[in-house]
Amino acid sequence: MQSGHIRMNGRWWILKVREWVKKDGARKRLDTYKKLRLVRHNENGSGIPGDVQALADLELAKINVGQGQGQSADSLQEYIEQYLATGVGRDGRRLEDSTVRSYRKDFNTIKHLIPDIQVRQFRTPDINRIFKALIEEDVDDYRATTSYRNIRNFLSGVFRCAVGEGAIDFNPVRDAMVLRGNDSDTHAYTFEETYKICQAVADRTAQALFMVLAFTGLRRGEIRPLRWEDYDRQNQVLNVRRAVDEYGKIKEPKTKASKAPVPVVSIVKRALDEHLKNNSGDGFIFHAPENSQTLINFGHLVLDVVRPRLEKAGLAWHGLHAFRRGLNTAMKDLGVEESTRTDIMRHEHRHVTDKHYGKPSLTQMRAALEKAEAKYKAIEKKMKRR
Repeated sequence: MQSGHIRMNGRWWILKVREWVKKDGARKRLDTYKKLRLVRHNENGSGIPGDVQALADLELAKINVGQGQGQSADSLQEYIEQYLATGVGRDGRRLEDSTVRSYRKDFNTIKHLIPDIQVRQFRTPDINRIFKALIEEDVDDYRATTSYRNIRNFLSGVFRCAVGEGAIDFNPVRDAMVLRGNDSDTHAYTFEETYKICQAVADRTAQALFMVLAFTGLRRGEIRPLRWEDYDRQNQVLNVRRAVDEYGKIKEPKTKASKAPVPVVSIVKRALDEHLKNNSGDGFIFHAPENSQTLINFGHLVLDVVRPRLEKAGLAWHGLHAFRRGLNTAMKDLGVEESTRTDIMRHEHRHVTDKHYGKPSLTQMRAALEKAEAKYKAIEKKMKRR
């Protein structure tokens, strides 16, 4: 029967007790320490307050009846290192390599802010202190809200896994504060902006890229690994067979709905034909200079070619994804129904009827894209007259 030892340690009343715990994946009997409550200003340690003894009795009761034993005595940093090393999620499945790399990036962001305490001792206020410290560090240059959300989701996933393994009783991130940073750029290029950008950049590779982005709805990670054999000229479709993650690794498309053919309308065909004049016609449609078998780096294209020319023309740059947003916005303004727009954007979630009883219609998709193309051509004609 454990009786433990209660003492003051700095700002806390501490219960020292010996119990079975998991340490480095093995079951060991170790001295462990549990925070009971903060020391009050009039307490000098000469006697144990009644409420402190009551809190200690609750902890001892769980241990003595066999509850709460076997939890992890690893520090949170140690536990996270093991979590990332095994690469196994809370459902027992291996995480994608890109997911592990993303988690590692999030971990490195907050690693120096994590206190050296055991996983099982973490409570929501401890998580809040990490988040507040991160915000204080970023006060002069806040991250995007999505970056903070990713860090929170990463920690929550770690603790969900810990709960499932019995390393801790509950997820302390669940009720923690929500971090807010700078709003991400959600600009959607109008067709007028797309035309001006193409005119200002005047680079065939960039122009072909812009037309594919603006009139297919493809994501940049789906365009990078497109090969010329994926372009079916007879049926005028681009077959999306693979994707590239942010680390340059080729993998399966984002969702099952993403792995689908996309209609090529005449304006895209024309841009690809122009692009082909300075291209080998084999390997990747958009490839690195001098090597058709190496993926293009869109970041270099934007930094070296696109942005300097746009700055010179006095035009704002909102990123490649703004073309995709612009297409969806334009089709919505043109009255294209949501189901067809969902097929073109290849989002996973569709209305129940279409999801279970219908398939994407290339005919309807092409008609919708041609509708957007006609709108662009009218704007193009008007802009040329100026």
